[in-house]
Amino acid sequence: MTSIYVRYLLPALVIAACAVLALARRRRSRRRAAVTEHADRLVSAAPGPAPTDPAAEQAWHQLHAPELEAWLSAHEQLLDRASADGFSDVHAALESSDHAAAGQIDAIVAAHPNPLRRAELSALLAAARSTLAAVGQSDYARARHHHLVYRDYREICRRHAATASDSAES
Repeated sequence: MTSIYVRYLLPALVIAACAVLALARRRRSRRRAAVTEHADRLVSAAPGPAPTDPAAEQAWHQLHAPELEAWLSAHEQLLDRASADGFSDVHAALESSDHAAAGQIDAIVAAHPNPLRRAELSALLAAARSTLAAVGQSDYARARHHHLVYRDYREICRRHAATASDSAES
């Protein structure tokens, strides 16, 4: 009986298991292909972003750029103050931050006429707030990561602000 099992049944079981795995993999790849095809159809059917009015962007920049810069410098001063004392009084520094200015900056970002710039500014604010939250939890590795993301978005926003001011001058 053992020789029949080894000679015929074991190879048949191995072949059957391989066939089941191959069918499962094929079914999964078909599902993935169907999902990507559906996603591609949705993307191609979606209308592109509406062009924004350059005058509206310049008006937003003239009205709100100083307030945004003030908020950015206040955020960086808060981090400098917290790091100057070795993060010992970080909770007091976070509590002393201006919550009214935070609500005002949210309204300023929401008022930006360009959806792409609005998303970049929102990411900037989220990274800044995540940095403060991580510092408040004494998770300095995560705070460093969020601060690097904040700095990247800050540079992107400053580049856009510089191009907006250059176009306003001409």
